[in-house]
Amino acid sequence: METETERRAERQSATRGGDPISPLRPDDHSAAHPAQETPVEARQGFLGRPVLKVLIAGLVLAVLAWIVVALLAP
Repeated sequence: METETERRAERQSATRGGDPISPLRPDDHSAAHPAQETPVEARQGFLGRPVLKVLIAGLVLAVLAWIVVALLAP
């Protein structure tokens, strides 16, 4: 028998990489029925080009700061 978590995971994996998923609504949880999240729901952010751009920009800024400090140091 397929659980609700498995059905949500199947729906979410059917979307392409950057497509938005439908808003998630909280389930009713108790000690007898703890929360079960799919890998997509558990992820805190999206991966892809925007993340890569931020990482590259940070690296460029760090190199520029290093160069400035090296030039100003006696």
